[in-house]
Amino acid sequence: MNVILDNKELPLEIMDTPNAIATGMMGRENLKGGMLFTFDDVAERSFWMKDCLIPLDIAFIVKDKVTKVYYNCPPCNKNKCKSYYGIADKVLELPVKTYSIKVGDVLKFTT
Repeated sequence: MNVILDNKELPLEIMDTPNAIATGMMGRENLKGGMLFTFDDVAERSFWMKDCLIPLDIAFIVKDKVTKVYYNCPPCNKNKCKSYYGIADKVLELPVKTYSIKVGDVLKFTT
């Protein structure tokens, strides 16, 4: 799956299993494209940067519309890390400042 951002097609890694969702970017030094977490329903989601190695932008999405964005979320290697909350059925993580994404954007996903 890909998403169109800044008129470019960005490849996405799909995180749709409990293990993939729990692990996400932990321990990884880079992200080529983006990482999309998918859920069966719209609900409040909580993400953190525990054991992530690079800063990320985190976008919460409901039915392809961006509802909340956290920019430049720093890595955290402590036991108590900041949580980022939003209502979503999808959450998109991107390398910091790679693409412009803002609240209200409607994203186009392709296969």
